[in-house]
Amino acid sequence: MRRLKPQTRKKIAQKEDQLVELAKNIAERLWDSLNDVQKRDGKVRQLRNILEVAESTDSWKALELFIRYQAARGEIDKIWAKSLVQILESLNQDAQSIAQQTADQAKTIHLELVTRVLGHAVRWHLWNVKSQEG
Repeated sequence: MRRLKPQTRKKIAQKEDQLVELAKNIAERLWDSLNDVQKRDGKVRQLRNILEVAESTDSWKALELFIRYQAARGEIDKIWAKSLVQILESLNQDAQSIAQQTADQAKTIHLELVTRVLGHAVRWHLWNVKSQEG
């Protein structure tokens, strides 16, 4: 878990609904990018792998590279991966804003926001996969 001041955690928590909606959009885009065979598997594991890297790194660039690497290996759709990187990178603006108000590092806040969004995206995506099973 990242070390953030209570004030920072409160500011992040105030954005939780926005983060959940962003995650829903990410999960829907992922679902739309899958072909019929992939939809049976769901690629849930790949999304969880991305989340695990996000939780274990202090580097946005390392996470971005891992997402691109997974796309290059064909594990996830390249267009979806580029979109994911853009969406997650845009969270840096929120992180900068929160950092100015709380004196925590924007880099750390950004990765916390990214991790939360990815966690919600895993849950949304699993919902999408299981909903199709009947």
